[in-house]
Amino acid sequence: MAEQAEPSIAAIQAKQAGLASRHNAITDADRFLTEAIGSAHAEMRESVRRLDAIAAEIERAVSDQSAVDTPLGAREFQRFLVAKEREIAAVVAHARELAQAKSAVLQELRDQYAAGAS
Repeated sequence: MAEQAEPSIAAIQAKQAGLASRHNAITDADRFLTEAIGSAHAEMRESVRRLDAIAAEIERAVSDQSAVDTPLGAREFQRFLVAKEREIAAVVAHARELAQAKSAVLQELRDQYAAGAS
């Protein structure tokens, strides 16, 4: 009977070691997920802040309609709007790049969770 108990204890210890290893892998994945979500949120807030600042600049410029009453003023306003359009495009492009990077990170985490669950 003692001989049967020894393999069982070894099997239990091996199972516990395997479970501990999977637990550690999932804990690491949880930590990386928290970091990824936190940084994505911060980056999204920064993008929104930048877009809000651009919108405020445009609104201020639009409210000063007397500046566009002349051909020179109209051209300057057009240049201003083109510059703001470029800024907006840059913010959106940066957000798209970040989204793709975060998507890759999330795919890696998905794989880690799958490995930890099996």
